Amino acid sequence: MKTLTYACVAIVLVIAGAGPSLLSAQTPAPSLAKEIAAGDKYGYKPTPEMSSFGEQLVHVAGITQRFMDTAKGTKTEAPHHAATAKPEIIELLKKTFQNAHDMMTPLTDAQLLEPVKFPIGDRTVTRATFWQGPLYQIRNHHGQLVVYLRLNGIVPPTTARR
Repeated sequence: MKTLTYACVAIVLVIAGAGPSLLSAQTPAPSLAKEIAAGDKYGYKPTPEMSSFGEQLVHVAGITQRFMDTAKGTKTEAPHHAATAKPEIIELLKKTFQNAHDMMTPLTDAQLLEPVKFPIGDRTVTRATFWQGPLYQIRNHHGQLVVYLRLNGIVPPTTARR
C-alpha cells in the first residue's frame, strides 16, 4: 500500500509541478510578458463548466484532507474548488500528502484490519479500505489531468519517461 501511495502522490506532484511548466516550452511566446503569462495554465478548462487544472488539484488535496479529518474524528465540509495560484497549490498538495503519509505510516496490519466509518455514505469498512478512498481520488484525477495536458499538446511526464 505504501508503494501505491508514493506512486500516486508522485504522479500528482509531477503533473502539478512539471506539467504546466512544460506548456511554455511547447509553443514559443512572442514576448517575455506573454511567455510568463502562458507558463501557468492552472486556470485551463477544457470547457467552461468543467473544473480548471488547478481546481482539480485543490479538489484532490481537499478530499484527502477530508479523509484525514474523518480519521481524526473531525467533521469537515466537502472540499471546494478555490481559485489558487500555482505555488500555493503545489504547497497545499505537498503538505496534504505529507500529512496523510504521516497518518498512514505508523498503522500496523492489525490496525488496518479494524472497522471504521467511511467518510462518504453510511458504511463501515476496514481501515485499509478507508485509505483507498483518497488513493482512488488521486488516480481518478490523474487520468483527468492527463487529458488536460494532452489537450494542450503536452506529453504527460509519467508517459514521457517510457
